[in-house]
Amino acid sequence: MFSSISTVEVKAHLSQWLNQVAFGNERLVVLRRGKPVAALVSVDDLRRLEALDAKERGDKTDSHPIMRVFGAWADRDDLDDLVAEIYADRERAVGREISL
Repeated sequence: MFSSISTVEVKAHLSQWLNQVAFGNERLVVLRRGKPVAALVSVDDLRRLEALDAKERGDKTDSHPIMRVFGAWADRDDLDDLVAEIYADRERAVGREISL
């Protein structure tokens, strides 16, 4: 089953929606100002999607998807610069409190 819901409603009833996604075989598209911005799917659905994606890319690895992400960053030598840039962007963000 597929549902669309606003970010306000998701925030107000997150545990309810998580239960429906996890145990009720429901898929949830989260809308912000009427436009889709995210989706909540069960872990089983996520694994199926990742397997399809890996198959399309021709990946033959059986490693966990998060490990493939880390592996993709292994050869980058500019990670310190990237992290510094992220923190600088967050500090410049107006109306968002952060603690470093």
